[in-house]
Amino acid sequence: MNKYKILAIGLISISLLSGCGEQEETTTIPSYFELPEKVSGFEGQELTIYNCEDYISSSFDEEEGYIDLITLFEYVYDVKVNYYTFDTVETMYNQMTLQNEGYYDLVCPSEYMIQRLINEDLIEKIDKEKLSTYYEYGATNIINRFNNMEATSLDENGNKKKLGDYAAGYMWGTLGIIYDPEYISQEDATSWDVYWDNQYYKYASVKNSMRDTYVIGILHGYKDELDSYKDQLLNGRTEEDLSNEEYNDFISKYNIKLQEVFDRHEEKDIKVVRDELCSLKNNIYGFEVDSGKNDIIDGKIKMNLAWSGDAIYSIDTASSLNNPKYLYYSVPEEGSNIWYDGWCMPKKANKELAYAFINFLSDPTYAAANMSYIGYSSFIASEDVFNTVMPWYGATEFYIDDEYEADYNYVHYNNKFYLCIKDSQGNLPTDEEFFAEVNEEDAPLDEGYDVSYYFKDALPEDKSTLVYPYDDFYQNTLESQYPSDKIIKRCAVMNDFGEANKDVVIMWSQVRASTNMIPYYIILGLTILAIPTYFIVKGIKRKINKKYI
Repeated sequence: MNKYKILAIGLISISLLSGCGEQEETTTIPSYFELPEKVSGFEGQELTIYNCEDYISSSFDEEEGYIDLITLFEYVYDVKVNYYTFDTVETMYNQMTLQNEGYYDLVCPSEYMIQRLINEDLIEKIDKEKLSTYYEYGATNIINRFNNMEATSLDENGNKKKLGDYAAGYMWGTLGIIYDPEYISQEDATSWDVYWDNQYYKYASVKNSMRDTYVIGILHGYKDELDSYKDQLLNGRTEEDLSNEEYNDFISKYNIKLQEVFDRHEEKDIKVVRDELCSLKNNIYGFEVDSGKNDIIDGKIKMNLAWSGDAIYSIDTASSLNNPKYLYYSVPEEGSNIWYDGWCMPKKANKELAYAFINFLSDPTYAAANMSYIGYSSFIASEDVFNTVMPWYGATEFYIDDEYEADYNYVHYNNKFYLCIKDSQGNLPTDEEFFAEVNEEDAPLDEGYDVSYYFKDALPEDKSTLVYPYDDFYQNTLESQYPSDKIIKRCAVMNDFGEANKDVVIMWSQVRASTNMIPYYIILGLTILAIPTYFIVKGIKRKINKKYI
């Protein structure tokens, strides 16, 4: 998904053999991708991958600059990739457990499913030393959060097994609300209450997902408890009144409470969620699996429960229409789910080729292309990714060693904004041959958005991590792609339900089957009243007729 500017791309064509080596096809590769050297040692091998639908850059496009990463990997390693997709992680789990060991070499589930696969001993431990590219370019903070998540099963030392020993991160993001501000108040969209608000009757759809709806059900069901705890921590003050140290202490305690609420799935908690979701169902347009991201573009709905990557897709697509629509994304103040997807190797996988594929996707050039295509945030946070992604959203601080592209890059220098008007490297923004100063009314926002949480270890020490969004819309979109530290700290992980999973499945079935019976009760009541009324009227008419005969 090439965002708000279009890159000029030349093309070259090369002949590739298909994975089986029998059919020849012509593939075009954008020329800004320097063709990598071929890697020997895997010739003729096969790699079978099971990934979510629409979750990898899978086509070449001259105008958009997309690249088919599967085809390129086959070319580089001279292998055949069998690539299959699933619609939900539960589908993946069911299909995976039906196949013989060794059928799949790589699967890409979410963190809670990785916990389950570890607990059920269905995936291999990984050798981190063989993921050199991933660990070289991965965002340290994101990888650490992912690696330190725990399963419930124990290792040989009696410690809980950790996800980082069994998986490598792929994409991550948040769960939130994408909405059309023409119909939904921005203030209302800061709380999950908006889904139960009668003024937005039939405006919204939510995911046809047991886990995602459980998030909003449990948060809405225990909102009063969370609000009370927050008030207790603030002790009469607001969050804005707190110093940085005080805020970090406050949000740390609140996050612990939030995680405790997320992990509630006893019988009484499941009943609370069921009642909340049955109530919600009466107010929404409906449930959806993947149509919501397009429905909000088309105007069929005005609000959708969305993963951040799908929100980015909708925001980008809607803003690119001939008649642009500017959608916004919000992570509600009560908190939300932060999720992580990662690559795992099922038992008896072709591990060496699987390592090669993960490292291949972790190459900064391919990671940036992948993000551009699918819209989700990668675990990879290199300088290449920074230089590619940030101009989608705003100006960056001028850095003397960077290459700047004409009519594409905006820079901030000595408290002024400049647009590159001629491809440049090593020229100061004050050089009028290469840069033009931007008028104040056309300038990006004065306050920079700091993405150091992701890129501080990826950039040179003297290179700034500040981005100056073009306007409020781009500020929101950037925050959707790379949420602030404050947003992340009010999010929690929805862990695997464990033994309670079957009860949650039953609850979800009840919610899906539930119907608002009030209209039927009214009709039934009117029918019951109508029957005796009919006979009474008929009897009166009969008496009247007899009297006047």
